[in-house]
Amino acid sequence: MKKGKIMLSLLIVSCGFITACAQQDKANQPEQATDAELQTVEQTNASIHPYGGWYCPDNLRGFPPVNVVDLAKIPVVNGRMPTKDETRNGTSLMYFDPAEYPTAKPVDITLPKLAHYYSPQTRQTELVIVIQAVIVDTDTVVGFRYLNGGNGTSWYNEVDFLTDKEAAEIGSTPFVFLEAEINASKEKIWEAFTKTEYAQSLGKRFGEEAFFNAPWTNGSRVKLNLDVPGEKAHGYVMTLFGNLYLQIDYDMNGRHTVEKLLVMDTEDGNSKLQFVFGPYIDDYGSQEIRWQQWLEEVKTLSEAQ
Repeated sequence: MKKGKIMLSLLIVSCGFITACAQQDKANQPEQATDAELQTVEQTNASIHPYGGWYCPDNLRGFPPVNVVDLAKIPVVNGRMPTKDETRNGTSLMYFDPAEYPTAKPVDITLPKLAHYYSPQTRQTELVIVIQAVIVDTDTVVGFRYLNGGNGTSWYNEVDFLTDKEAAEIGSTPFVFLEAEINASKEKIWEAFTKTEYAQSLGKRFGEEAFFNAPWTNGSRVKLNLDVPGEKAHGYVMTLFGNLYLQIDYDMNGRHTVEKLLVMDTEDGNSKLQFVFGPYIDDYGSQEIRWQQWLEEVKTLSEAQ
């Protein structure tokens, strides 16, 4: 498929807050992002989709994590182009104005469909759920949901669709997804977060004790990398569009898990904390209880300051 630039008249992602959507060009993406490139992510204009490469892993409100066994429940548009409303409510991602793009048409496949996608950001092949595939002139792009929450788009030839047999063999993928309104600023929440055993363990594990004990500012940012026998990890903590965001992707001998944490301001001057951990295949129940207790600890410590 030709990778010429597509100037879409509108890209609308279903969300109630500004997410850290960044444009990515796989052909020109460096293997490791520098601090300057992390800064560029925050400054990227997220209103135009010029070339099929959006990365919005923090859009947990619009696209929460999905258990593979619930794949058939995901709303999609098949056999036609989506309406504007359908790009606003999360049924689809990209809207092509028919007056400007009269040749735009859906790819002849039945959605939703699981696929593998190599993410330059996490440097892992991730499992995604394709919810839109469009041909416009000589270009073909897809819109997808990350299984662990969030959304993105790519060129059609950057996703590798799973067969029905391969999809069935994946089994259940239960993620712990929790959120809470907290009567405190994100700076206070970070201060409370750093006092928890989880935050202290991250500092020791990645050799970043100083960062995980320092106050939070809009300039706070760190890259997290780990490569030891049986485990690799890549992640970052930073401010994205005013939100505090943490994401760490783990590869443990081929088993992929993720930790995502987002703290955003609310209209009443407080904050909302959302996080996704997992998937937990064997011990989901105990892990959910564990992280519920952790969330209560963070909320209590934050509001007591």
